[in-house]
Amino acid sequence: MPVSITKNQQPEEILRKMFQRAGLPEIVSFRELTEGFFNVAYEARDAAGGEYILKIAPPSGSVLMTHEKNIMWSEVHSMKRVREELSVPAAKILYYDPGCTVCDSEYFIMEKLPGSSFSSRMEEMLPEEKDSVYRALGRYNRELNSLRGESFGYYGQPEKRGKHWYSAFFGMVCDALGDARRLHIDLQTPEEEILRLLERDREYFEPVKEPCFVHWDLWAGNVFVENGRITGLIDFERCLWADPLMEVGFRTYGLFPPFLEGYGGKSLTKEEFRRAKWYDVYLFLIACLECDYRQYDTRDTYIWGTGMLRKWIQELKEPEAIERG
Repeated sequence: MPVSITKNQQPEEILRKMFQRAGLPEIVSFRELTEGFFNVAYEARDAAGGEYILKIAPPSGSVLMTHEKNIMWSEVHSMKRVREELSVPAAKILYYDPGCTVCDSEYFIMEKLPGSSFSSRMEEMLPEEKDSVYRALGRYNRELNSLRGESFGYYGQPEKRGKHWYSAFFGMVCDALGDARRLHIDLQTPEEEILRLLERDREYFEPVKEPCFVHWDLWAGNVFVENGRITGLIDFERCLWADPLMEVGFRTYGLFPPFLEGYGGKSLTKEEFRRAKWYDVYLFLIACLECDYRQYDTRDTYIWGTGMLRKWIQELKEPEAIERG
């Protein structure tokens, strides 16, 4: 089970009170889910066989990364909007308590999706079955990106949003660098160099004019499948209004042709590829921070993040190194 201080585990007595406050049937069993690293989550079952998922936010007073503030609100409200406006399969939110009335954190309860995570089923799936899932994921991801916002930035932090994508993204990178300074985390790459190169590449962000809804964390662990088909998408908490190229499916170190086909036959231009490299950099920055902010029991994520950050910044220093082909 992933060890993380942001997982706000609660005794069964408190879990039952959460369901009682929601006016839901009495629960006969709880089982903590183990795949996530941020919120604690429980699978619950009532006497009639009904199944639910309960997610509890980190303890009040937890030291969080800047982009993690107000993200449970973001998850609840974005999932409701997705269900109302799109055909993308997302779980129904049954109850949300933002007032910390049962414990020291907000929580929500949603219906349990059928199936299990794509990441947990990959090894037993045939290549053509996996390709089919990736194509469907591309289609759903494109539909998610069809939602439009009024400004760019974090979904749950309107005070940080702006009309220009480059400025919003530059601010997000600065937030991550500030989070590193706050806990004295050595990124092993000078922040001045990161910001200098980002400013140099400002022109590549100019074509992005529309704030699109971006899930941002749609990796295989957040895709549920059953019988070779997607049954639902989860973990919308890190969503934002941004460039669709921020989506996991466009990470330049792991492009999957079936996903791109499903998205609409998308292929990246040289300019888009450069922009996507910067979104890789943002992800690596977050990876560099997670071990210290959540106090993982290993440094693996930090080692991966700092190594990839050094490599990508070196490539961005030499533009010809990121030319496709």
